Amino acid sequence: MMRGTRKKGANAEVLRPRLPVLIVDDDRFLADIFQVILEDAGFYVETAATGMEALSKAGGTPFRLIITDLKLPDISGVELSKLLKEKIPGVSVVLLSGMGNMEKVASDVGLDHVLTKPIDPLELLRFSNSFKVHM
Repeated sequence: MMRGTRKKGANAEVLRPRLPVLIVDDDRFLADIFQVILEDAGFYVETAATGMEALSKAGGTPFRLIITDLKLPDISGVELSKLLKEKIPGVSVVLLSGMGNMEKVASDVGLDHVLTKPIDPLELLRFSNSFKVHM
């Protein structure tokens, strides 16, 4: 269940929904670090270790942002991105890659952005915060 964050208004508290984010990476340490960073910034975050787990979770939560690794144990991040965009219209999908020059691949398959590993936590936060504006 998604929860909101409370923001004090002039005379009352207003409950603001948290932007739902899915992190897909079989590196549990990295996924957990991303989750902590984004939750501390006010996002609602779930993680998945495989493409099939991500597709299952995408059926139950209206994610607005999905950050997926390129190399997953069961499916490529590129193929997963295509499936997620079909399943959730309007979702933004970001590919994590340790390889450079992925922008061409990203644009060819309709990815919204590529983040290159290793990722600076501040870069992840700045990038993710840009999606809050579109909520």
